[in-house]
Amino acid sequence: MANRLETLIEIACNPKRTKADQSTNIAICQLINEKEGIYPRKAAMLLAGFAASSQPNRALLALDLLDTCAKQCGYPFHLQIATKEFLNKIVSKFPERPPPGYSPSSHQENNQWNHFDNFVQSVTFSVPIMDRTLYLIKEWKVGLADMSRFKQDFSMIKEMYRLLRYKGYRFPEIREESIRALVPPEELRTADELEEEDRLARSAKLQELIRRGTPQDLVEAHNLIQIMTGYDKRHQTDYKQKFADEINAIQEQAMSLFEILNAVQPNQGFQLSTPAKNLVQACTLAQARVSKFIQNGDREDSDDLLALNDLLNNVLAKYTDLKQGLYNTHYGIHGRIKESDIPTEQQPPISLIDLDDDDECTTEAPPEYTFSHVNDLADIFEKTNIVSPSSNSPKSFGSPVVSDLTQSTPGTEPKPTGTSGEQIVLVNKNGLCIVLEITQVGSLLSINALYSNRSNAPMTRMTLSLATPKSVELNMGFQSSQTVPPKSENQVYQTIQVKNTTKDSLRLRYKATYEQSGVEMELSGEYSAYNK
Repeated sequence: MANRLETLIEIACNPKRTKADQSTNIAICQLINEKEGIYPRKAAMLLAGFAASSQPNRALLALDLLDTCAKQCGYPFHLQIATKEFLNKIVSKFPERPPPGYSPSSHQENNQWNHFDNFVQSVTFSVPIMDRTLYLIKEWKVGLADMSRFKQDFSMIKEMYRLLRYKGYRFPEIREESIRALVPPEELRTADELEEEDRLARSAKLQELIRRGTPQDLVEAHNLIQIMTGYDKRHQTDYKQKFADEINAIQEQAMSLFEILNAVQPNQGFQLSTPAKNLVQACTLAQARVSKFIQNGDREDSDDLLALNDLLNNVLAKYTDLKQGLYNTHYGIHGRIKESDIPTEQQPPISLIDLDDDDECTTEAPPEYTFSHVNDLADIFEKTNIVSPSSNSPKSFGSPVVSDLTQSTPGTEPKPTGTSGEQIVLVNKNGLCIVLEITQVGSLLSINALYSNRSNAPMTRMTLSLATPKSVELNMGFQSSQTVPPKSENQVYQTIQVKNTTKDSLRLRYKATYEQSGVEMELSGEYSAYNK
């Protein structure tokens, strides 16, 4: 069968071809997925050799097939293209430094792999094979090394990317649809599906560790075997709890969307913001998956799924009514835990960062919370006590970063904030501009963070961390991309939910980190309604 794989790859990369044969490429991907084992490595290394061929047609066809395999064959193939041996081979024909005047080309309109944005063309020239190779490395770096669940296994891609940048190579810009094809959006999966995904990934990684056979790799393989056999109980994943967490996250998204839809007034017209549209899409996809789970029947969590299905149906029905101009329809929603039903002593407010300035208040030292983005905030927000969230606290979608800030000065009347349509310029420095668009629904602030890059270089690995007072609940939601293209306005967005039951003036501390031209950048500061 291995000979069949080699034969198919030879056919697909025949230098006499003038364009890729997609049917052959798909057949190769199906064979790799079916046989697994040595097939991902054999295919990757064979294609890397063809990509370095002196025959331009063969090299371009091999790079096209590499792209297809990366998007169709999943983690086992990703693990192989992230090896040092593969990466060195694919760039083996690159000169030590890029040729003078070289610039990635954007004049490939008829090529199916052309995802390049426009570049200023002057006295430059382009090498198609080099263009394509650089594009793939950048795509893998962003999609696998930065965004994947298993990004720690793809660090060598990032190292190659940095090495090429250091040597002076320029990378073309990649488009969002290309990244989405490589790393599809997460969808609701059962506990069995989550467990099977991890099993396949661990099996592929174990085989690669044994193949390499260094002492360090063998130690890691031994530890992985203990986890796979169930001997190591400390690192076992509770997949049922993980599935329950995903259900709770979808429930919170549906609740947020319902509150947004319920606040629409007939005289305002019906026009949703981008984050709200994303919530509609997420709820629609989840509804289809939940319906499928219910139809299969005989599940322990059938009651929870039925309740979630009713919630999603009602929220989407409300959305359909508003689209048709029906504003007075009413739907009941169920399943949310009301604050009044939660005993105070059992449900203390979540506080990941304690920033109180009151030195007279003494408490027992809490255990340290180890999430890296929380510790990063603690570094810039003075010396803090970091408190673990209660294990029985309600689940919320996004990554909560909730903190204590100094309370308002006594006798100062707080100004109302968060009025509908309000805009806040949170960051405007070094070419980075982050604007917060705020829509208020009762005590809930729905915030759309819009990222702009007014400089000439892309900003990658963009991360925004926020902290709020203890009385305010903060949920950091979906960020559309970690890359903000150059000379772009509001091209990247992120959803944020703030629940301000006390209706105090909005106060935020922020930290924005990103990488630009190989340099790590950091901007931090504080926003207060009093300082507007």
